[in-house]
Amino acid sequence: MQRSPLEKASVLSKLFFSWTRPILKKGYRQRLELSDIYQIPSADSADNLSEKLEREWDRELASKKNPKLINALRRCFFGRFMFYGLLLYLGEVTKAVQPLLLGRIIASYDPDNKAERSIAIYLAIGLCLLFVMRTLLLHPAIFGLHHIGMQIRIAMFSLIYKKTLKLSSRVLDKISIGQLVSLLSNNLNKFDEGLALAHFVWIAPLQVALLMGLLWDLLQASAFCGLAFLIILALFQAALGRMMMKYRDQRAGKINERLVITSEMIENIQSVKAYCWEEAMEKMIENLRQTELKLTRKAAYVRYFNSSAFFFSGFFVVFLSVLPYALIKTIVLRKIFTTISFCIVLRMAVTRQFPWAVQTWYDSLGAINKIQDFLQKQEYKTLEYNLTTTDVVMENVTAFWEETSLLMMIMGELEPSEGKIKHSGRISFCSQFSWIMPGTIKENIIFGVSYDEYRYKSVIKACQLEEVAVSLVVLWLLRQMPSQDKGNSTKNINSSYAVIFTNTSTYYVFYIYVGVADTLLALGFFRGLPLVHTLITVSKILHHKMLHSVLQAPVSTLNTLKAGGILNRFSKDIAILDDLLPLTIFDFIQLLLIVVGAVAVVSVLQPYIFLATVPVIAAFVILRAYFLHTSQQLKQLESEGRSPIFTHLVTSLKGLWTLRAFGRQPYFETLFHKALNLHTANWFLYLSTLRWFQMRMEIIFVIFFIAVTFISILTTGDGEGTVGIILTLAMNIMGTLQWAVNSSIDVDSLMRSVSRVFKFIDMPTEESKPPNKPFKPSKDIPLSKVMITENQHVREDDIWPSGGQMTVKDLTAKYTDGGNAILENISFSISPGQRVRFQHCLLC
Repeated sequence: MQRSPLEKASVLSKLFFSWTRPILKKGYRQRLELSDIYQIPSADSADNLSEKLEREWDRELASKKNPKLINALRRCFFGRFMFYGLLLYLGEVTKAVQPLLLGRIIASYDPDNKAERSIAIYLAIGLCLLFVMRTLLLHPAIFGLHHIGMQIRIAMFSLIYKKTLKLSSRVLDKISIGQLVSLLSNNLNKFDEGLALAHFVWIAPLQVALLMGLLWDLLQASAFCGLAFLIILALFQAALGRMMMKYRDQRAGKINERLVITSEMIENIQSVKAYCWEEAMEKMIENLRQTELKLTRKAAYVRYFNSSAFFFSGFFVVFLSVLPYALIKTIVLRKIFTTISFCIVLRMAVTRQFPWAVQTWYDSLGAINKIQDFLQKQEYKTLEYNLTTTDVVMENVTAFWEETSLLMMIMGELEPSEGKIKHSGRISFCSQFSWIMPGTIKENIIFGVSYDEYRYKSVIKACQLEEVAVSLVVLWLLRQMPSQDKGNSTKNINSSYAVIFTNTSTYYVFYIYVGVADTLLALGFFRGLPLVHTLITVSKILHHKMLHSVLQAPVSTLNTLKAGGILNRFSKDIAILDDLLPLTIFDFIQLLLIVVGAVAVVSVLQPYIFLATVPVIAAFVILRAYFLHTSQQLKQLESEGRSPIFTHLVTSLKGLWTLRAFGRQPYFETLFHKALNLHTANWFLYLSTLRWFQMRMEIIFVIFFIAVTFISILTTGDGEGTVGIILTLAMNIMGTLQWAVNSSIDVDSLMRSVSRVFKFIDMPTEESKPPNKPFKPSKDIPLSKVMITENQHVREDDIWPSGGQMTVKDLTAKYTDGGNAILENISFSISPGQRVRFQHCLLC
């Protein structure tokens, strides 16, 4: 990795994120490699962050009977968290001041108020400066909060992994790998995504109080009619939120059940194939998925109505605020347009920012409590060395065991009911289950200790690994040769499309866009429901296709994939398809239509403004295309960097007895931190380039608003209403277009999950098996009967054999195509009733 330009960047370069330009240029011109990514700052390293949080957590455990993880997090991150919150508050305050200047500008065009016409230019300059100030405050604040969220996630990732290595075997028997993956992926990602919204739990009420004071000055008591409507709407949203949380909690249990079974299937895929359990496993998982999707649809519909409430509420807020005042007194245009601007900000605070903040705190505190419960689980007790003996001594030990349990008790994995076990020296342990850590042969042999050349070569010679090394070199050379298979191929990563198109995926992409088209054609409040329903249906089909492809893929293909990567597709990517993608696409379409309508109205009222709109749209398209070339590659590298984290977790759990017996926990913690740092480097660079793009987009919008303001002031003449409409819509465009841009980037980023799922769908299938008919889960079939697979041969007594016999002749087997044969020309026969035992040895 290269040294980051951030280390030597100036204050202005950090403020405007200009230090990211080298990576943006390189990503636009060529394909990015891992070596192009910048090193992370030392403050973001997993070693530093985990040490800081672990020290505070140990302090919390030592000082209190009821320790709280949130107290440890507060002592680590609260100061910077509040600093960026204050910057965010100052940026939000500018939104409340802008309508005041807007009202003064509109008032200057009143025929009875020509005295203020001379200061209209100065008011416009002040209004534009407020937008500039808002840009300089909000972007560093939001980036800083995202940065803190990333640091919290890294620190808790490390804390959870260290705790996993210390858990007792009895606790581990009750925790599945799928549950741990869900704890790490689904819960900790909330800090990355939602910490920037957490401050609105106090910013929004202060902003509402300020806005209501300003509206009272304009409309007196009638201003509270609009606020009352927003409060009722917020209560309605809160009721929907409680309903959604009920569905989410129920759904979380079903997701855990599915991931547990999926994880067991992935880990034991060879046994599944050996016993021909593919169909049974597919039925079981799809049955759970069917129940999960029922709750997913209910939660998505509730979220859709919650989101729709924001878009249709704008008119009613303004109407209910202005109407009572207009009926009692006459109202001037200045007050109407100022009220509209105030109500736009008020609506955002009451119906979006505050509910999102409450939801963020609810999710974050729930995740912290789950992690806190996990960190307080029972740990295994390491046996103390007794230097008075050189043997393993057991005194008055009472336990119920088999051979394995006795060995586990000697290693400290199990505790005896009574008595003591003493030993001295080191333990040499070889598990009955084969386990190899991810890495090179050399790393597996030295296993975290200092390199001893004599010992290393002795192991190589004893295990006959020279021949294995030669075969691996040959296999590597074969893989470097260009493939001649051009069918069913995927596009290069540098493609600017959000979806990687394959032969299989074309139908589903068409299905998605049909849902989008239906949404645009439908009218009324329910126009988004077809889109949400269609995308969840797509997610259901994609999960089924991916599960079927994994189960029917040959073992040679599955051996090239890591268990953590496969599990990540079924957990993280499917969660994105279920939860984030439908509502994000809906919001993007709504926002895009609002922006297009506002630009059209402004252009009709003042054709000169359309001339300013054309270069802005062109700049937006060019800048977005320039950014996406790099961002797509960074997201791909980030996704690839995420899989080793879960792979290392899975590997550590499988070999936990071995690494504990040899005392290699610190070495594996170092490897885990290395994987975390690799992912952090990609994620931090993506966040920085994303903020570079968003800041440039807002600068373009500010320039557009400046042009609109001065064009309208210099060319409108005495048109008070025309100036009000133009400037009000221009201010609305500013906020909405920025939101739409963010949504477009989110849609592009989320569609990467779709492309990764398609890669698994297009895996080759086993040639010996005919394609199975797609399984359709039934509502009436209980889960206990799903595993029953009917044997049709039993019905025909003449065909089904009375005894089992196996004959193998000239069998040659390989792990991968092009690899060396692990079995060659093997022939044997097993008679009915004969018992056979196969012995095998593990080379290293």
